Amino acid sequence: MKTDDLITSLALDLPPTSQSDVDRRVLLFMLPAAGVALSGVVWWLGLRPDLMSAIAGPTFWAKAAYTAALCAAGFWLLDRLGRPGASTRRPLILLAAILAVAAGWAVVELLGAAPDARMDMVMGRSARVCPTNILSLGALAAPFIFFAARRFAPVKPAFAGAAAGLLTAGLAATAYGLHCPEHTAAFVAVWYTLGMGLVAALGAALGRFAFRW
Repeated sequence: MKTDDLITSLALDLPPTSQSDVDRRVLLFMLPAAGVALSGVVWWLGLRPDLMSAIAGPTFWAKAAYTAALCAAGFWLLDRLGRPGASTRRPLILLAAILAVAAGWAVVELLGAAPDARMDMVMGRSARVCPTNILSLGALAAPFIFFAARRFAPVKPAFAGAAAGLLTAGLAATAYGLHCPEHTAAFVAVWYTLGMGLVAALGAALGRFAFRW
């Protein structure tokens, strides 16, 4: 029997983990993770100078809704992976739907814009730093999420790491929105998604070691 098969078999024999316990622990450690990401924005990047006027408009909240939705998808996926035998189908469908909506929103926006304005809508003024800033904030917040998730001994370490990374990425990107003045759907769909993808990829790499039995 292969090692992965043996681990899965042993995990399935474990008594089921209470969903409320799983959720409670992850939610508890999301608080300091979010606090660290927010502190990174305030003390390192700085809040956007027009924040008060920005929060009065819909684009700020649309961007926050996208990143928060991906955080929620990561939370749900991590919750399922933390319980042996639980299906991940529904959270993966939710994740795909969120990404599809963001991509569709960006395409509609670009099609409605003048051709010579489309590149500026995609690149904005901070495309070069947006993904790495989100990655940096995610790296600050990740230890809290990984510490919480490690108690669940997931049977798919890399997959669980990616889920933990996605959850962390959503927190980091939502906090980053307090600094970033970009508002186009095209920018968010490309560069925010890339930054969150980098955090999820880092999580997958770390998960191979952090969640190893």
